[in-house]
Amino acid sequence: MINLLLNLVFEKEIGSSIVKEIKERVSPDHFYMVVGDTKELSIFEKLGDCILRDNAYRGIYDDRLELEENIPIDDSLLQFMNQHSLEIMHQQRRFEHYPVEEVDESWNSHYTIYMHNLFFWYNFLIKKQITHVFLSLIPHEGYDITIYYLCRYLNIQLQMVHSSIIPFRRFPLKDILDIEPVIKEEYETLLAKYKESDISDIPLEGKTIEVFERWSSLEPDKMKPWYMRVNPFKRRLRQRFFETNIFRIWRGMLGEDYVKYGLSGAFIKAAFGKFPQLMAMIPVAFKRWRFVLPIKRKSIRLNAFYESLAQLPKEGEQYIYFPLHYQPEATSNPMGGDMYADQILALNILSQALPKHMKIYVKSHPEQLALMITKEYYKDMARIPRVHLMKKECSTFDLMKNAVAVSTLTGTAIWECQFFGIPAIVFGYSLKNPAPLSYPVRTVEDCKKAIGKILDKGVEDKTRELKIYTKAMHNISFPIEEREKVLPGLISNFIAGKDNVLEGIEHC
Repeated sequence: MINLLLNLVFEKEIGSSIVKEIKERVSPDHFYMVVGDTKELSIFEKLGDCILRDNAYRGIYDDRLELEENIPIDDSLLQFMNQHSLEIMHQQRRFEHYPVEEVDESWNSHYTIYMHNLFFWYNFLIKKQITHVFLSLIPHEGYDITIYYLCRYLNIQLQMVHSSIIPFRRFPLKDILDIEPVIKEEYETLLAKYKESDISDIPLEGKTIEVFERWSSLEPDKMKPWYMRVNPFKRRLRQRFFETNIFRIWRGMLGEDYVKYGLSGAFIKAAFGKFPQLMAMIPVAFKRWRFVLPIKRKSIRLNAFYESLAQLPKEGEQYIYFPLHYQPEATSNPMGGDMYADQILALNILSQALPKHMKIYVKSHPEQLALMITKEYYKDMARIPRVHLMKKECSTFDLMKNAVAVSTLTGTAIWECQFFGIPAIVFGYSLKNPAPLSYPVRTVEDCKKAIGKILDKGVEDKTRELKIYTKAMHNISFPIEEREKVLPGLISNFIAGKDNVLEGIEHC
């Protein structure tokens, strides 16, 4: 028997054509989906039994609960889930200021949503006799990580894919907190294969060639991730709350026509044809603007407060550079590992492990909004011994290059720094953990050992090993644009019980 639950489906990611192919290959006895877009529900309902994400993240299942025949939550389940409950409820907080359906920020609200999700999905997985669950993203929205942990509790087969360090590529994994085996075997195989090879003789493929050239250039303008090449604060506002500028909306609506026709009569005709759509978007844009304005103002005030606490680096001072994560995001919760999503915990541990003369330079994420971060949080951070908040004008690459080490949970900086020969002290769980200059830590003792080794070795040139590691990451991943070709085979291999779910699948 194969009863498959697929989370999350929507046309821009795992669309109906992919779902059809999955069903043809797998032939499940029963097929269930969590649908990401309400407007697309009718499309996916033709392919299986559907639950709306907009209801799931709010814990609303009134029309699906069978209370007369429910399976109650017992002590065994509670004891298992209690160790993750705060992590789950913190994930729910990402919807407190959400442009679609806001979640009330009170404790009672989050507790109710958590318990509704726990009760519903526990009953759903058991009653529907779910045998396999596929998560198209790392679970980070509360309801989906509840499914993840319930699969662990009920011994249900589970598979995920997640973003690689190489842009626009994804890799398969089964356990959020055990990513090392996914990459380590391939890396060690390639190290042996290219043991005698010069760096120029280690081949890379496709777009990964250009990506590695950018990383190894050591030029900040080239090394910057794609999402940091525009105003990061404005980009994050648009990403989270949608576009509010009617001229940008208009340009976006005409983008495909411009590419197709250029500035021609056909383009002008297409523009006039879409004029009614533009008129319909004016009240939508105004509604978005009214929603986002107070959050934007609050974020600007929060950033100004941060700047009032921040300072410039002191020449000659030894320090660990700790760039903060943007939150809320999966990179810290769940990939920070349970409550380490609270970056103050990591900073306290690091502070206690450092030699007395050494400092910690902390820099706020340039995209950070007034979400899950408060003035009090920055005050508490600044009180930690040896912690100094850095002005946002400070170049992250200058702070990186002059540091003894770079530390964070899973951020990009702990990968970029290694190209400068600077080691990384890593608190979270990601593909970066087994990289050549990474030191994964979780305790004060771990940190002391890592710092001792770092001070003994100093700066190390590991560009050759980093190229091999980049090749390993390429080999275990697939490009997003090939998901329609890759995912049906990947899920078929997962259900067939293959250890390597990319086995036999062509991917560039």
